[in-house]
Amino acid sequence: MREIEGRWPGVRVLPKGDSRFCRVIDRALKIITFGGQDRFLDGYVTTLGRRIYVPDSWFAMDAGERYCILRHEAVHLEQFRRFTWPGMVLLYLLLPLPVGLAGGRAWLEWQGYRETLDAHWQLYGPAAAHSGALKKGIVRRFTGPDYAWMWVLGRTIERAIARHLAYREANPPPPLEFPDAR
Repeated sequence: MREIEGRWPGVRVLPKGDSRFCRVIDRALKIITFGGQDRFLDGYVTTLGRRIYVPDSWFAMDAGERYCILRHEAVHLEQFRRFTWPGMVLLYLLLPLPVGLAGGRAWLEWQGYRETLDAHWQLYGPAAAHSGALKKGIVRRFTGPDYAWMWVLGRTIERAIARHLAYREANPPPPLEFPDAR
């Protein structure tokens, strides 16, 4: 978290349930996805600008998983800095379609999930990044109601994951360096 705070001054981690805006998003997602996305408040981390909204279960999660999720969310922090709020709204919600083939959202999220794969590789080893459960979860998020069916073509995501992992086999990410805990 210190690294994130150093790179993005003013970033805050906030409980999602305390945010009126997140509760509005939760209701909207339940309507848009016909109830398919019913865990927005309690099952997902969401980055909006310099705010990272976490579910109530966040602090009960394994520290390694929180680390991997924060690496994913750090990508979104950088995207907000690069594209600004209006740009992110346009890319994430509207281009080219809001549901089904939401290429802008898929592109933004794929950058985050590449970082998720790298974080798992670095923290748990290559076998963890190649885990069938991790890959299946990523594909499900792209093709299911979690992100309002942002990409309907699961094979496209499977191939993207395979390409990224093949790239990592040839170019492993650097080992993690943890500060001395003394």
